[in-house]
Order: sequence, then structure tokens, then C-alpha cells
Amino acid sequence: MSPKSTFTFPVVSFRHLDTPFQRQGYRDYFAVVDTSHLPNLSDWRKINVRDPKLTGAVPEAIRESFRGKPDMFVFLNRGIVIAVDKVEFDNRSSTVTMTLADPRRHGLLDGGHTYNIMMQEIENITEPQYVRLEFLEGFDQDNIIEIVDARNTSNQVKDQSLMNLAGEFDKLKAALKGTPYTDQIAFKEYEFDNEGSPKPIDVREVVAILTAFDKENFDDSVHPINSYRSKTACLKHFENHKTAYQKIYPLAKEILALFDHIRDQLPDLYNKVRGQTGNVSGGKFGKLTGVAVYDGKRSQRLHFIGKNSKYGVPDGFTYPVLGAFRALLEEKNGQYVWGKGLNPVELLKGTLGLKLADTIGNFALEAQNPSKTGKSPLVWQACYQSAQVVYLKTK
Repeated sequence: MSPKSTFTFPVVSFRHLDTPFQRQGYRDYFAVVDTSHLPNLSDWRKINVRDPKLTGAVPEAIRESFRGKPDMFVFLNRGIVIAVDKVEFDNRSSTVTMTLADPRRHGLLDGGHTYNIMMQEIENITEPQYVRLEFLEGFDQDNIIEIVDARNTSNQVKDQSLMNLAGEFDKLKAALKGTPYTDQIAFKEYEFDNEGSPKPIDVREVVAILTAFDKENFDDSVHPINSYRSKTACLKHFENHKTAYQKIYPLAKEILALFDHIRDQLPDLYNKVRGQTGNVSGGKFGKLTGVAVYDGKRSQRLHFIGKNSKYGVPDGFTYPVLGAFRALLEEKNGQYVWGKGLNPVELLKGTLGLKLADTIGNFALEAQNPSKTGKSPLVWQACYQSAQVVYLKTK
């Protein structure tokens, strides 16, 4: 895409909305345009934080009104909002010329569902159809983020979409660059892959997993239980403690892999330790409340290690075990490393893994509720202390 794009197209009408803030450079214009004359904005979608779905109740309602109510669509639909570098109206030819210069500030700001549906349906309509356009001129990137936030409240644009727009995930993206799953992470709401399927990994989950290793804000007695309990709280924590996560980023790939190794190995570790102790009263791992056991047709995809598991391990079991390995971290040159040369995956396969599986199993049998297990400070403390003992005994 070239740095600057200029579009000229005919409109039915064009109006300038007078406001007290024009001297600050803020300008708001409105037009009505025949949908067949809409410019191609496919290269100017970055500021529209949603990747709009074309299925569901809202898109279908837009599609139906576009197809079936040509004389009412311009009134029924909220229209399209475009942030521009400059817009001009030629009264003699009744044409608008708009210029887009910076993808971070200019482009399709709101109305993504409407725009996509019109582009799909435009060849099927037999008579002229009209839509409202709004042009916002003179706003900087911070202004645009605020406007996107406000204009999208009716559809609850999620925090991660706005944070992605503001570039707050850029360092996280850099830390995960080169992994097979990077392109599978949805950094904004309604993000799809090249085949049109929703991306399977929510960035909030990635942030929650890394939060379990925030040694700067959690210690030996205060644990990051919110990494399991509230993805929204983790996102807010991430937003407010960016420097803490920068210490974690060098280990980010290993931490995400560790999360899936726990989900992969916990069932066998549990079954093994119960067999060793002779305590089989709770049965196999698959009998624990909340555990899913899949047949051959289904499986749990472990994206961070690229394999499938026949078990669906509850997050309430996984996160306290994950958080235990925070005890192994040491800070060197402003970044975390695994202390004393310890390898968390190897420790998981051994005695520590058995101890952690036994701890989770005992609490799970008592609580009969994975959510209670995952939210229990006692569970987090017990798991953490088990890893801490290994760390302290290692020379």
C-alpha cells in the first residue's frame, strides 16, 4: 500500500457539521452516496479494531435491510465512518475527494459490518442503494483511539482490540515472533485467519499465562490467582505494569510451551502418583470433575507445543501448577532466566511434576469443582512451595 491514497467519487449530498472546535482543526462532514460508487477501502482497515464477522444476528439484519428495503436503508443503517487526512467537495460536479495518509490514523473507523456486506451484495442489487458516510478530519492517533472506543460501545469492542490498535502488544508480538502459533493469536476481537476461521488463541490467554510469572508484583505469599480467575483483570494488569512483562518476554515462548506441557502431562502424572501411593479412591484423572476425555474423533489442541491431547484439562488445574514455576525465576540484567540452570519441563516430568499433580488431585477431589481449585490461595501456595523447595535445594 502506498503511503497516501486519494479517492474521488460522486455523492448525492454533502454537509459540514459546524462545531465550536473547528479552530483546533477538528472537522466533521456527512455525505450520502450511491453504494456502487463507494471507494475500495480494503487497504485502509487498520484503525477499525474489529475484523467484522459476516454471520450472526447483526450482519444478517444489515444484509436483509440492504437487500429488501432500498428506500429505507440509508435511514435504518448508521452508515460508515472514515477518518481522513483531508476531504473536499466539488459543488459543480457533486464529487468528494478524500485523502488518506497514515494507516494508524486514517481509514474505515466504524461501520465495518455494513461496508463488508455492501461489498458482497452490491452486484446483486437491481436498483440504486444509498448509504451515509461521515468524514472525520484533523484527529491524531490518540483522538482516533478514543473515537473508536466511543463509537463502538454498542457492540462492546473489547479492551484487547483497543490495546492492539494503540500498539501495546507490539513487544509481545516481537517476543513470540517465529513461533508456529503466532499467526493463530487473535490480538483483536473477531480476528480471522486466511481461511476465514476465527483465530483459536485469545491474546488475553497469552497475557494471563505470562502474568503467572510476574515476579515483580507477586511474591512467595501473594500469588497471581487472577491469571486464572479473570482474563480482563490480567489485561488491565498488563496495561498498568508493562515494564514487569518486559522482564518476562525473553522466556515467553518457553512459558507458553510449559503451559501446554502441563496440560499434556498432568493426566499421566496424576495417574502415576496415585498408583505409587496406592491411593486410587478418586479413580483415574479422567474421572475428576471438570475433566473431558475425548474419543478418537475429537481432541484438545495444544497450540503452543503443536500436538493434540485426548484430555481437556481444566484451567483451574493448570494455572496453579504453572504459577509454581515462578519460584524458579532469577533476574539478570533486567530480564528473567530460569535460576540455577533448572529446566521447568524436565522438572515437570520428574518428582516435582508428581508432587504438583498430587497436590492438584487432592484439592480437586475435595472441592469437586475445578473453579474452586483454581481460585484457592491454598492450592497456589502449596504448588509454589513445592517448586520453591526444589529451587532452594539446587546448588
